[in-house]
Amino acid sequence: MKLTPHFDSFEFRSHDGAILPVAMRKEYRVLCRLYLEPLRRRYGPVSILSGHRSTIHNAQVGGAPQSFHLWLPPREGVAADVRCRRGSPAEWYSFLEGLAPGGLGAYPGFVHVDSRLTPARW
Repeated sequence: MKLTPHFDSFEFRSHDGAILPVAMRKEYRVLCRLYLEPLRRRYGPVSILSGHRSTIHNAQVGGAPQSFHLWLPPREGVAADVRCRRGSPAEWYSFLEGLAPGGLGAYPGFVHVDSRLTPARW
């Protein structure tokens, strides 16, 4: 399912094959529109390294039990770990910081961006 002009829901599915919950699509559409589409305009195509994670997959990769990669209703917010064709993680982080996402984290080779309601930075 197309979320925005350059992102499709299949890009955000769990790597263990678990299907993206329908209720998450709306939240991923917002994440794409507010953060990933602007990031793409600035730094070229964006690769989604990790979007939704099933509980099993999250445990396998050492994810936090309350990770925004997990669907934990009624909590709102979704997450994506991304890499752009151009630029560096520091540049992507700085650009996204200007867009004020809920969660933003810098890692070697990628950034984490999420739509949590309470701001967090790392």
